[in-house]
Amino acid sequence: MKKWDLYEAIEYYRKDGAPQSQDALIALLRELQEENDDVLPSYMIKMIADKMEVKESFLMAIIKRYPSLRLDSAPNYLEVCGGPNCAKNNSAKLMRFIMEKYKVESGGISEKGKFAYKIGGCMKHCGKGPNIRWNGEVYNKMDEKKLVQLIENGKLE
Repeated sequence: MKKWDLYEAIEYYRKDGAPQSQDALIALLRELQEENDDVLPSYMIKMIADKMEVKESFLMAIIKRYPSLRLDSAPNYLEVCGGPNCAKNNSAKLMRFIMEKYKVESGGISEKGKFAYKIGGCMKHCGKGPNIRWNGEVYNKMDEKKLVQLIENGKLE
């Protein structure tokens, strides 16, 4: 069986329209992640940018738009609903807890690199808040205890 090769993959997706075709570029990133233990190695992102002649910041912007794409520097993605209904249901308290416990502000990576974090818009689960999105999956009625469990174990028991 032939070993996966980044340069061959880049050439394949270039023929498929990357980087002009964002769909082809995303497919390349997903394949890269699949081949690297479900994370995107930062040094490989730099290699793709160089080979595709695009800015690394362009690739990072695409990666941020897709919660299923995860960098090795932050293998998980946490988003807290910043909508007005969640604010009534203690999302602000949850946000303060995240800042204090994990030493991270919106748009940053947690102190120990466990997750990238941002405060987002309404998640359309009003009345069930506070709501969070962990690696693309929405969780309702989140509290500090459940959040720690999710971050530490990757799932709720």
